[in-house]
Amino acid sequence: MTSEKETSQYPERNLRLFFAVEISEEIRAKVADLRARLQKAAHFTPLRATWVPPQNYHITLYFLGDLTQKKAGRLVEHLPLAAEGMAPFTLDFRKLGFFPPDGPKPPRVLWLGVHRPPEALAQLRRNCATVIRAAGLPIPGQDFSPHLTLARFRSTKGLSAFRRQLREYEHVKAGTCEVGRVVLMQSITGGGPARYEPYATANFSAPERDLHTDVAHDQHQPREEK
Repeated sequence: MTSEKETSQYPERNLRLFFAVEISEEIRAKVADLRARLQKAAHFTPLRATWVPPQNYHITLYFLGDLTQKKAGRLVEHLPLAAEGMAPFTLDFRKLGFFPPDGPKPPRVLWLGVHRPPEALAQLRRNCATVIRAAGLPIPGQDFSPHLTLARFRSTKGLSAFRRQLREYEHVKAGTCEVGRVVLMQSITGGGPARYEPYATANFSAPERDLHTDVAHDQHQPREEK
């Protein structure tokens, strides 16, 4: 049993959570190889960027931010709603781009996009909104353009030179992968770059088995940040 004094000394830690789609290890390896070539190209320009570690590649559906463990528990409770009625679908990764795109503001992010995103991906995101609503949380007002973030620019000096280097990769094709579950992902910070771990998952419905939810860690226990 935890006393009130102990509780005040060790307050419950919030969890930084987001809904995500994972990618296959095959695609991860191909994108990591592309990243290495792009990083080498950037090395010959004044551009300075932070390159995303391959293990962090994912598609964000909704970023929820810092939540109490009680709120996280409600999300886990309703997570099966996100996968209900969903069948596995395929994502095709190709073509590089920037955020923001051409305009008055300089780009800050380099990404690899999803070619012709399937309606199933949009439906999955709508299902995640249903989970958020069922958990009694506000639905974030976020635009959605499915992509893998490859790099974030610390400075845009040398961007024009880097763009010229990218011409041979502009229409690159990384391949396809199947999506069969939705993930409530936790972002863990401290002691280096953020790392992402599944907090809970829900497999899409399938004839041979019922939908189930796997909680990666007991949501009632604090996560230690290392």
